[in-house]
Amino acid sequence: MEIKIRKVSRREFVKVSALAGAMALTVPKVLVGTGYAQAVKKAKNPNKLTDEEKAHVPKIEVPPIAEDGSTVPINVTVDHPMTKDHYIKSIEILAYKDPIGPKGKYNLTPANGKAYISTQARIQESQPVIAIAECNKHGKWMGSADIKVTVGGC
Repeated sequence: MEIKIRKVSRREFVKVSALAGAMALTVPKVLVGTGYAQAVKKAKNPNKLTDEEKAHVPKIEVPPIAEDGSTVPINVTVDHPMTKDHYIKSIEILAYKDPIGPKGKYNLTPANGKAYISTQARIQESQPVIAIAECNKHGKWMGSADIKVTVGGC
């Protein structure tokens, strides 16, 4: 069996590289638009929560206006029981307008006693800060809070 090696011109190489790069940038957007984002539940009416929503939707405390985005305090609480059979597994904080959107994922166990985290993050611009709480029985739940940043921190 003879293997033939074809010469590739510089122009063909650039075309194939550009196409591969475009595909690599497009595929994650397609995945977010179809599956992962739909798996996260949120409150149907944030002003009137059902009992299930009260127990699962994270409550986010951020300052309404951050003078300096380099250290923004973020507190997240989920009013959920932390028993051995039913608890919040993790809390994730996101700020999608920033160069680095994920701000942290915190894994919890029933030994924590309460589903609560307190942290600081760099926020570049005014945007909603999103928290996703994952229950071991009822999946992922989302809450958000708007923040106005006067001087970006990224």
